[in-house]
Amino acid sequence: MTHLVASLVEGSVSGVSDSSKLAFLAGADTIEVRLDHLKGVNAKLVREARRAVQGPTIATLRSKAEGGGSRLPKASRHELLATIAEAGFEYIDLEAARDGDIFDYISGEDWRPQVIASKHFFTPVKRAEIEEAFDRAFDIGDVAKVAMACDSADDALMLARVGQDLSRRKKRFAVIGMGTQGQLTRVFARQIGSEFVYACIPGMQAAPGQLDVATQAEMLSGSAVVLGLVGHPVSHSVSKPMQEAALKKAGLTGLYLPLDFPENSFDKQALKMVKGLGFKGLNVTIPHKGRAFEMSSRLRENARATEAVNTLIFRGSLIEGENTDVTGFSRMLDGKITIYRGMKVLVVGAGGAARAVAYVLTERGARVSVLDKEKPRARALAKMFKARAVTWAGLRREHEEFDLIINCSPVGMKSTPGNPIKPWAFGSGKTYVDIIFNPPVTEAMHEAGRRATRSFSGLEMLVQQGAESFRIWMGTEPDVAAMRDAAQGALR
Repeated sequence: MTHLVASLVEGSVSGVSDSSKLAFLAGADTIEVRLDHLKGVNAKLVREARRAVQGPTIATLRSKAEGGGSRLPKASRHELLATIAEAGFEYIDLEAARDGDIFDYISGEDWRPQVIASKHFFTPVKRAEIEEAFDRAFDIGDVAKVAMACDSADDALMLARVGQDLSRRKKRFAVIGMGTQGQLTRVFARQIGSEFVYACIPGMQAAPGQLDVATQAEMLSGSAVVLGLVGHPVSHSVSKPMQEAALKKAGLTGLYLPLDFPENSFDKQALKMVKGLGFKGLNVTIPHKGRAFEMSSRLRENARATEAVNTLIFRGSLIEGENTDVTGFSRMLDGKITIYRGMKVLVVGAGGAARAVAYVLTERGARVSVLDKEKPRARALAKMFKARAVTWAGLRREHEEFDLIINCSPVGMKSTPGNPIKPWAFGSGKTYVDIIFNPPVTEAMHEAGRRATRSFSGLEMLVQQGAESFRIWMGTEPDVAAMRDAAQGALR
């Protein structure tokens, strides 16, 4: 069983008392009093803090070296820890690297609290180092706890695998990924087998990536919907607030997690692990849409037509793939841009999004040209849709003009600034579409406006493809207006 621990970082005993009551009401099983945050902490305050909590309590005196607020020298630290051990706490958190003497002091005593032996890594480390840290912690504690900062979803999945291995060995442990990428280990703490999962009072995180107590309780209930976004990078995405707004409007409890998988790291093993943890479905963005296509066990119509997948649906043993970018782009065009037969369109970029765009354009009769810095990719995409591959040099030489230019490359994103369009390609009265949505106005859109060219961002495409993904996952109609408002709000 996974116990929900509310970590309290209060500066006073009265604060501990008030917040512990709120935490228990919100669903906490146990309170962690972070004594290193109590102002002027001493033996008297330790005892008062224990009396202030009406329920099971963990005492933690986290040192500065392990991410806490305590700067006590070794002798003073050990003296206070000895007091804590005798103060009536059900658990005491000892740091495996420095507090072994206290364990020796209290071991064998009938009155001693249970010991949580902990180790914190503030940069990602290899699996062998995590396993070694657990082994040391098991030597001195009843429960071993290891926390590691996660830079990628790969890091979090590694921790989850370590946890599941420990669970199969019937070990008592807690494994924690810190930061946004580490939240996966908190959301799926029960599935991983952690004995404790730590949460916070809203707005008072004790560690990066902690969920609030009420949300963490919902995650442990087993009834919450968990969705996600796979890509690299994902920090620019506004899909999380957008999809969570849709869940809320539909009366559903759930979270949407951004999962950053560096290129080539999103493989069958990673997908199997994500599916097994309990995600209901995933969106997929740059650069993994082609890989998601290859790994899908069943493909829907738009995915087959474009050979790209931006939405994965988990149904039993099946992994279904769909490309909702097709629907998203189609609906973005409707009411804004009329695509007529013979219309000359330049598509810049030849990735997964470009496939959806080229498919919609050719279905509507446009004459499509494809340009990409990697010429073989442009030729491959052009061949798929009976379009033609072009280069900037060739277009300049032929003085060729287009009725519509669409940027499907990542250039211009917040994480990849720049202008992928040659300034001379814009023309007065023409139309430019940037499927990028963050920033809301890209450098290319600025240039288009300067040259009297109409321009549109990719926000509406994002909203509409997200709404279609939600329909597929949940089997219900989302509140598209709420999704749009949430996406816009996140971009402000």
